[in-house]
Amino acid sequence: MANIKKTPGINGSSMADVSFILLIFFLMVTTMGTDYGLIRQLPPMQEKPEENPIDINKKNILVVNVNQRDELMVGSDLTDISRLREKTKDFFNINNKGVEYPDKKDTVFANIGNVSINKSALVSLQNDRGTSYKAYIQVQNELAGAVIELRNEFCMQYFGRKIDDCTQDQQDIVSKKIYPMSISEAEPKNVQIK
Repeated sequence: MANIKKTPGINGSSMADVSFILLIFFLMVTTMGTDYGLIRQLPPMQEKPEENPIDINKKNILVVNVNQRDELMVGSDLTDISRLREKTKDFFNINNKGVEYPDKKDTVFANIGNVSINKSALVSLQNDRGTSYKAYIQVQNELAGAVIELRNEFCMQYFGRKIDDCTQDQQDIVSKKIYPMSISEAEPKNVQIK
């Protein structure tokens, strides 16, 4: 009978350690893409829902529509995205000459004085089901940017600094009472811009 040589086996006891070290190495050196999104804070939940619907004067609503071709209509005007921020600022700015606000009210705030506000001013955004995500984000950014710019302009005028540098009380007055982020978004549907 012939002598059969056996091949020695490979010791695999350290293979688990090596694979674990490689896994940790790749987890540490791999970079992940950062997701971008919109920061939105929902209003607090009411204990009892209101039974009567809120009646808002149509002059207090700025209607913004985006169709499936990413065309933008602000009010009754076909508008370019580059002009949306300006139009939104003009709408929210209560001191804007030539704009009639039916719900304009003078309110006195501590350390500020008498300020005209319109708590009923609202931007109503309606997207088409075919609107691209890029156009949707651009419109959201322009609307939010307009309100943030108005807040900063107000704070510079009354406090001499931007809203982020103001005290918490000043920030609350400006962002909750004078220029709240009043943007309402309806469920997407088929938007026809003519």
